[in-house]
Amino acid sequence: MYRSAILIAIALALPLAGCGDSASRGLVITGDGKVGANNARNQRESAQDTLRIAMEEDLGKGWSIRVAIDELPIWLEERAIDDGFWRWEHLTCLITITPPVGQALSEAKRQDLLDGSRKYLTGKLTIKKDPTRLNLSMQTAEAVPVVAAAPPVAQMAGGKTYEVQPGDTLADISMAFYGSTRYWRLLVEANPNGTEAGRTIFIPAKPDASIPTVPAQTAPAPQ
Repeated sequence: MYRSAILIAIALALPLAGCGDSASRGLVITGDGKVGANNARNQRESAQDTLRIAMEEDLGKGWSIRVAIDELPIWLEERAIDDGFWRWEHLTCLITITPPVGQALSEAKRQDLLDGSRKYLTGKLTIKKDPTRLNLSMQTAEAVPVVAAAPPVAQMAGGKTYEVQPGDTLADISMAFYGSTRYWRLLVEANPNGTEAGRTIFIPAKPDASIPTVPAQTAPAPQ
């Protein structure tokens, strides 16, 4: 299945006919179906997409693949016709596979993916049967479990939120929410990560009147 998927993707990557210059020769359909200029960078992207899509289809849902090719290909003129093709003189490729949480890549499947990738990439070399021109490696990355996000600040009991605007001072915000500038210190204590402009801060419930507050004249602008 993996090798069949690669063959299908190769067919999609064939360049479309068109006039071009030394940097771009017509159009190309990349491995994921995007249409772009038939140049070296898009040809590299097409090769990367071809391998990635083939492996993701073979491994199934939840697997994440990243294919990175270091070098750009070169354009080789075809003597028989007024056309040519892209090939790599040397090709360095790193494939990173991230399995779903709780799963692992078996050694047999890893070898199968390596063999299929090596066969495909070797065909992209200027000298196809020279293994010394291909540096292929594969690594696995640890899956990161999805952690439930903490409830937003607005859900804290008795509180509200406010996005600090440029020019706001803590005294201004205190006056707006509490009817007095005296509670600016409460805002500082409730927002240890800062109260600078652009940040959404937590506005705690108004404290009991018996709780001492700091005089408004010392209230700074949000920091």
